[in-house]
Amino acid sequence: MKNKTTAGIFALVFGGLGVHRFYLGQKGLGILYLLFVWTFIPTIIAMIDGIVFLTQDDQKFNRKYNPEFWAAQQHQQYQHQYEYAGPPPPQPPRQEYVAPPPAGPRKDPFQLTADQYYANYQFDEAIRDYRRSLNVDPRQPEVHFKLACLYSIHEETDTALYHLSQALEHGYYDFDEMERHDHLAFLRSTPDYAAFKSNGYRKPATRPRSDADIVSEPGAAPDTLELSDDLITQIERLAKLKEEGILSDAAFQREKEKLLRS
Repeated sequence: MKNKTTAGIFALVFGGLGVHRFYLGQKGLGILYLLFVWTFIPTIIAMIDGIVFLTQDDQKFNRKYNPEFWAAQQHQQYQHQYEYAGPPPPQPPRQEYVAPPPAGPRKDPFQLTADQYYANYQFDEAIRDYRRSLNVDPRQPEVHFKLACLYSIHEETDTALYHLSQALEHGYYDFDEMERHDHLAFLRSTPDYAAFKSNGYRKPATRPRSDADIVSEPGAAPDTLELSDDLITQIERLAKLKEEGILSDAAFQREKEKLLRS
């Protein structure tokens, strides 16, 4: 293998004789240098060659004067890069399309606002928006149940029982909730609810009063009023609920009149 330093020294010292060209395997140029050595032109050219050889890059020199060594070196570098390049970078995981879950049934906006009013104890506003929600869809058992609770708070027995029966008719069957819900406490204390419950949670059918039930003279009050033991017990029960603060005076009078008229 030719060495660029050796070639440079030969060119500077023996350049006029073409020694550096014979060293590099260029015999034709070496003979040409010998033929014109007497002109000193080969000496000048050799000095330039020596400077070029000494300052030339190793890769460039080897590629021109040591082609086999340069090719082997390039092949070795390629093998090194191939072996130590490392595994290819991991590919990002493929993401499969996942369909979004189907949206559930949307609540009526009136029901949403009514729920907020109910939670904030604004009962009149809640009743108003629940009734508007029933105008949109009258077959909402939860809305009917909540209206029954609200009307029970207002001590309106007939309306509360109506909505409770509507809730059951449209699929509300949580009887445990009906028996323990705080807002139905008034309704559960009334005889109408007791009749409603004993009738299989259905409003008992009312029959029109016959002539025998009516006093012979219109507007005339009966001289005596027969009170059965059961009726007395129910009135005493109402009085007890009034004393405990569950029934107001107006509710007590209204329920007592219903018992006396029945």
